[in-house]
Amino acid sequence: MADTPVIDRIRVYTKGFGSDRHSWSALMPLMVNTDTITRVSLSDGSEGMGAVCSCVEHGVDLAIAHGIRPLLPGLLGQGVSDIHGLWEWMTWRKPYIGNPSIAAIDIALWDLAARRAGQPLYQYLGGTRDRIQSYASIPVLENHDANIRLINRLAAEGVTLFKFHYECQADADIGLIEAIDDAFGGSGIGFMFDAECAYSPDDALRVATAAEKAGFLWLEAPMPDRNLADYAALKSRTGVPVLPAGITIADEVDIANALQTDAWSAIRCDTASSGGITPMRRIASLAESHGMKFELQSWGSSLSTAANFHLTLATPHSSYFEVPVPRQDFDIPGVTRLHVDDAGDALAPAGHGLGLDVNWDELEAGADLIFDTSA
Repeated sequence: MADTPVIDRIRVYTKGFGSDRHSWSALMPLMVNTDTITRVSLSDGSEGMGAVCSCVEHGVDLAIAHGIRPLLPGLLGQGVSDIHGLWEWMTWRKPYIGNPSIAAIDIALWDLAARRAGQPLYQYLGGTRDRIQSYASIPVLENHDANIRLINRLAAEGVTLFKFHYECQADADIGLIEAIDDAFGGSGIGFMFDAECAYSPDDALRVATAAEKAGFLWLEAPMPDRNLADYAALKSRTGVPVLPAGITIADEVDIANALQTDAWSAIRCDTASSGGITPMRRIASLAESHGMKFELQSWGSSLSTAANFHLTLATPHSSYFEVPVPRQDFDIPGVTRLHVDDAGDALAPAGHGLGLDVNWDELEAGADLIFDTSA
């Protein structure tokens, strides 16, 4: 009987990307996007990859990569048949090892498992659909006209849903919501607004009222996620769905406790902030058991959003997939871009696992190899 393959090499890279820096509110400086990329190799030559995105002010973020480092010696020599067991082993190291560091490894293990099974990851996770409606996620632009011009340009390419960010000050944001409604109301184009947790309860209600009047699909992050009583009060007073940011309340137990307060209209979180695909599958089941939508946050390159994309495809109660724009600012050389067709649908890549074509020579030429650990 052949020996069971074990992890015998793990490489960890960081890659800053984007020709421009972006922000999501007037309260936030321009940020640098970084992908932390893992490449897990087995003794039989098979490999899996994972990536998570982070955003910091002054340069490439090394924190997630250095968070992975203490895990590496304990992972080498391990079999990969029990991904949940490996995830639990990693989470025992919390809080000193953060969820994004754990997620970068966990994603690579799921990619590896799906590749070894000869399936795209979404199918390996039990999904059947190979496409989902995308929405363009617009960073802060300078004024109303800039937002309207970008929406018109992308709508001409087939995009039918947009989420935008603005000043995160109620009067200014209401002004943009009204301008968007004046320009596109009745056009069939849908909109969401993300307030980046910036409002007081009174201002949140004012913006929610404007968003409801304009027929928006949801209002995201009007207040800090942990202000559950304020969220519950807002949700009871508006007809527009109210979603959290999905970053600070991200662990399964914390989300389950939050659901007892009836604070949110849907669950929103992210594979990186929640610690990987392993916990996200349980959070998706939690949403289903409460009759709620599960709308994943997704920000980064095609590589660092791939896990979220496959989870979205595999989750019937997920409605849309977030695609940050301008798309050229989220490309990484050596990695194929997620395809969005002229109907605005994001299409599953054809390959196994995450399914992305990665030219490792090209990617490595532009990335920093932070750790290369072998058994």
